[in-house]
Amino acid sequence: MKTLYIKFFSLLLLVCLSHVSQGQRYLDTNNPDDDQVKSLLGQGNEINGFGAVDIKVGDLAGERALLVGAYGGFIIDRKYLFGLAGYGIATKVEIEGVNPGDASIKPLDLYGGYAGVFLGISILPKEVVHVSIPILLGAGALEISDGDFFTANPADSEFVVEKSGFFVVEPGMEVEFNLTRHFRLGLGATYRHIAGSNLVNVDDRDLRGFTTVVSFRLGRF
Repeated sequence: MKTLYIKFFSLLLLVCLSHVSQGQRYLDTNNPDDDQVKSLLGQGNEINGFGAVDIKVGDLAGERALLVGAYGGFIIDRKYLFGLAGYGIATKVEIEGVNPGDASIKPLDLYGGYAGVFLGISILPKEVVHVSIPILLGAGALEISDGDFFTANPADSEFVVEKSGFFVVEPGMEVEFNLTRHFRLGLGATYRHIAGSNLVNVDDRDLRGFTTVVSFRLGRF
């Protein structure tokens, strides 16, 4: 799995670098002089807005989980995406763990989410079917709780066993379909790389993994 992730990330990096180099060819229309500094945000570039909803399915701590999120921002020249994104665990994720001061293993619940800066590149975006490469850089928080800790109070029996923040890098690749001028459907996969969590019952390796994703994107493409 680790070797597959390294190959995937290397391919993603090569594609991103090739498209960034292409973006340097854009010039400000007011002074199209080859001696001028070339920029991605020149005056002649088209900038539009977009918003999207993602549904992701993957494993967290050995359990199948559904993550739902949204992202939005700006599109430059119809193919460079910049914005913010956030995702949260939408289904119950149950793990086997221990409470502080109690060595017995029992079912515990995992909650949390993450958010950050969203970057992306669409390859041949005017084609009906094309490829999109997104990446999220950010941070998140996780919480592990015992839903039956306070047995004397059934109305509020939950107890937070532990919680922690973490850093996340999540690259991906999607096949996108231009359903209409302003609506796109994406199908693909991402790899969630997590580091820096400080939990007893799960570690960073338990939280990393591939997810399948369905993306619904609206905007002025």
